[in-house]
Amino acid sequence: MKRLEKNSLVKWANTLSDKELKDKYYAAVYDSLGSQTDEMYELGYDMRDIKEQEEYEKYLCEKADILENICVERGIGIWDEDEERGVITNEE
Repeated sequence: MKRLEKNSLVKWANTLSDKELKDKYYAAVYDSLGSQTDEMYELGYDMRDIKEQEEYEKYLCEKADILENICVERGIGIWDEDEERGVITNEE
């Protein structure tokens, strides 16, 4: 992630309420799960397309990390706190 993108993300995140930030963090984590590049290799995609996908997936992970750091800085409890309250469960 470029410095300008990071600064823009931080600036945007600072405008969010704690609940909005937490929701955006959870969405970012969900978006960053998994990878499509292995399947792209197997299906014979053009290497430029694969590289672009890898860069996008790296961006999503960095976004989730930055939002997590902001949550921690604000003292926003994530994951464990929600699991204790029943907001997040491991049941289907």
